[in-house]
Amino acid sequence: MAESWKIIVGLGNPGDRYQNTRHNAGHMVLAVLAETKNFTDPSRFGKSLVTKGKIEGQKVILAWPQNFMNNSGQAVRELLGFYKEPLSNLLVVHDDMDLPAGRLKAVNGGGAGGHNGVISIVSELDDAFDRLRVGIGRPDRDKFQGDYAPYVLAPFEAEEREPVDKAILLAAQAAALWSFKGMPACQRRANVKVKPPRPPREEAPAAEERPSGSPESGTTPPAPGPSSIPGRTLVLEPTAAPGRGPGPDAEGGEPGD
Repeated sequence: MAESWKIIVGLGNPGDRYQNTRHNAGHMVLAVLAETKNFTDPSRFGKSLVTKGKIEGQKVILAWPQNFMNNSGQAVRELLGFYKEPLSNLLVVHDDMDLPAGRLKAVNGGGAGGHNGVISIVSELDDAFDRLRVGIGRPDRDKFQGDYAPYVLAPFEAEEREPVDKAILLAAQAAALWSFKGMPACQRRANVKVKPPRPPREEAPAAEERPSGSPESGTTPPAPGPSSIPGRTLVLEPTAAPGRGPGPDAEGGEPGD
């Protein structure tokens, strides 16, 4: 019997215009996963960009649907049908407004939470598939008058980037664990509370200048600030194919909210 594929799908909208937006968190997670696990650059397969590889010996397909969020289910159904894989071999990574920015939650099944990409997948297939939800936070309802499309289709704010970058890296690790250890291992990695960023450290007052020839001051240098997060450029400005335009054979449609 042929070895089965595990299929990990990152939801988002295609094209440079949307690559760094909140709604493309799923795309960002897969970009990091592909980079850290040395997958080759993705290529076009039907309604998706896909790349294949192995994680700890398990065959894995990473897929970025290219037919806009509201029609994501068509791309996912196409992949599962072609590779003849059951829903149990599918993990969908997507943004979620019901989680604070930087929080993750791995679950099996359940409702769509108003996410049009998940709604599309459920309508095309079923709801019994694994999800890895990436929190983007819910904005003030009055500010957007109940229409959240401008919020999810906008880039992350500067103050969100540190927790979101960390969450995207953690989500990539959790998705990798899912592929060869299953959902329990994915949940142990993802379903943890991320500590909020610490406030900036106050610099110690400068030491008094000593006369020439006196012993040097014994002051302790301030602790270094947080190091740059590996993959930050890839997370915020993906250079792999998923960040490019949809190409001449991409599906039409409008970005979903």
